Amino acid sequence: MPATRTRNKLADLGAVAAGLAHEIRNPLNSLYINGQLLEEMLSELPEKGVPQKEDLLSLARANLKVTQRLNDTLSGFLRFARPPAMELALVDLNRIVSETLRFLETELAYRGILLKTKLCPTPLPVLADEKLLKQALLNLLLNAQQAIDKEEKEIRVTTGVRAGRPFVRIRDNGRGIPPSDRRNIFRLFFTTRKNGSGLGLPIVRQIVRQHGGAVYVRSREGQGTTMTVALLFEEQFRAMFPGRLPLALPEGGRQ
Repeated sequence: MPATRTRNKLADLGAVAAGLAHEIRNPLNSLYINGQLLEEMLSELPEKGVPQKEDLLSLARANLKVTQRLNDTLSGFLRFARPPAMELALVDLNRIVSETLRFLETELAYRGILLKTKLCPTPLPVLADEKLLKQALLNLLLNAQQAIDKEEKEIRVTTGVRAGRPFVRIRDNGRGIPPSDRRNIFRLFFTTRKNGSGLGLPIVRQIVRQHGGAVYVRSREGQGTTMTVALLFEEQFRAMFPGRLPLALPEGGRQ
């Protein structure tokens, strides 16, 4: 029973890690609240009486940003260590992708990124946790956005069916991933960005695997990266996970 023992060890490790993270979060929240109070107190000081007011305010705000970033990283780690139970429902993958893109449209336009979409002309019914799937797609889109450093910026999003499975493909024309980094991009805490947490892609893969899917990467330096999320159709999911039934009403009223 090596596989069972491995799963049990990972579950124990996840429980310890989650407990430790919770212990860290409590004083971290106190630091953040105290930092907010300090900022308010400094803001109310008279300009003339405190010549260093702006410097002190700048320092207080910088500390707040660092504390918030630590809290965000901790939240991501907790999500990875103790993933929430999925709430499955029958959804159209095209709709999930469209709604995620609408959420980012303004931001992409502001950054001068041309968004091109080509969605499958027919519905792609999948059993999924809508919130988690949107989170995974959002992480991939934000990664694509941050990877583009050219004047002509472009992200292409495609949905369709390949090898009998529904997929979402996100392609950017950014800097690409060096071959030496490709084997590490899904490793926890690995990042090449200055303020990156190294949690985005591990969480993406975790969510996709929870849905019985896989993430594929193609990249060329200087030309861009393509991330493909392959999922399961409703029937395929039910065959692979016969014990998992949707907890919410399916779209269109189907049971």
